[in-house]
Amino acid sequence: MLALGRNEEAARFSGINTNAMTILAYVFCTALAALGGILFLIDANSISPSAHGNFFELYAIAAAVLGGCSLRGGEGSMLGVVIGTALMQTLYNLIVLMKIPDTLEFAIIGLVILIGVSADEFFKQIAARRRAARQQEGE
Repeated sequence: MLALGRNEEAARFSGINTNAMTILAYVFCTALAALGGILFLIDANSISPSAHGNFFELYAIAAAVLGGCSLRGGEGSMLGVVIGTALMQTLYNLIVLMKIPDTLEFAIIGLVILIGVSADEFFKQIAARRRAARQQEGE
């Protein structure tokens, strides 16, 4: 999937069946989501869509962003996601220990996502400037 994330057309020209890879990725993610739901059901002993899923996707997005995954796709690593998840759990524990109200919890998680995306864009711009400077030196 990393090959498809940056430039799907280039991946197609390289001989990668991009349609099959995309479908395979969706099937794999769906199977993992189903497995996660089953494990959650086993842990909670019951499940109701209206009673569960309290912004868990927000935590997942924040963990992925903190782990170095780009929201544009095609970047990131499993180790980064694991580290991002550990950081998010630490942040959640700090929120609980500091007795921050539940209403501010989601604002803090949103702020983490905003900072992560901003930092990602900032570092991409720095890398692009360095590449441009090296190219001009080489000419």
